[in-house]
Amino acid sequence: MALPLPAFVSRRRPDWDALQGLLTRQRSGRLHLDELRRLDTLYRRAAADLAQAQTFYPGTDAHRFLNQLCGQAYGAIYQPPRERWAATRDFFRRDFPATLRREARFVGVSAGLLVLGLLLGALVVTLEPRGAELLVPEGVRRYVAQGRMWTDDLLSVAPPNAVASGIATNNLTVTLFAFASGILLGVGPIFTLVNNGVLIGAVGALCFREGMAVGFLDFIAAHGPVELSIIVIAGGAGLMVGQALIDPGELPRAQALQARGREAVKLVVGCAPFLAGIGVVEGFISPGRFFPTWAKVGLGLSLGALFWLYLLRAGRTDVGVAREGVPEDRDSSRLR
Repeated sequence: MALPLPAFVSRRRPDWDALQGLLTRQRSGRLHLDELRRLDTLYRRAAADLAQAQTFYPGTDAHRFLNQLCGQAYGAIYQPPRERWAATRDFFRRDFPATLRREARFVGVSAGLLVLGLLLGALVVTLEPRGAELLVPEGVRRYVAQGRMWTDDLLSVAPPNAVASGIATNNLTVTLFAFASGILLGVGPIFTLVNNGVLIGAVGALCFREGMAVGFLDFIAAHGPVELSIIVIAGGAGLMVGQALIDPGELPRAQALQARGREAVKLVVGCAPFLAGIGVVEGFISPGRFFPTWAKVGLGLSLGALFWLYLLRAGRTDVGVAREGVPEDRDSSRLR
């Protein structure tokens, strides 16, 4: 029968702290032979604790902490130093999508907040005659009143590469704020997600009301699915940080913040190249008239489907340490 989680953490934490201390010392210098043997012993104990946490305490901060600790120890003992390219490849092939799957509940809450904002914005503009004046920027309202999309002049006032660069910068700002504002006890991500949802919902409802729904769809279809997915993931990362501060669980607040913060950073870093790519789509394809609406819809749905197929499937066939920080063949230790 499993111990209650606080008792399990209290009993095993001295060994975890000792292992963490040895890993810190190893990164800053060389260890003596007896310390290397101690490192190997503590790692094996931590691996056994991780197996127990996976079985009895999945999804807890103790589970996250042990997963990270065992991964670091395994790398120190069993793996030779990897080239930067190999580490980057492994991160996107395995670590990033696996982290998202582990933290799916935070991403799910983030998606719910964005959808809530979308519905609120759309309902206010639909049901309240002056709702658009409250929620939609004046510049957008002025274009819509003239029967034009506010994006019509984008490519006439700036070249596509400048538009793409500006859009990418704005998207990066929103994404980083959704994550970093998690330090405000989670209030920042909640505000960012709901606020962005309200704005999109309000603008969409205004365009629909004024007979410009096709124009609105024409602009957002190509980049919207992936861009909104990235904002949702960044918001989920921010919520992770916020919860670590509000409810650190069985770990000290600093350790809980460290454990969840590392996982959250993986989510944001993993989104970076996709954010840059979708900025190119938004700058070159979305505002132009070179592609028909149906083609933009098809492109957006295809990119969104491929993005989520990658997140949900990538790395699932990997085994051993690639999966949970524990090697399958422990007899290969370099300490022997």
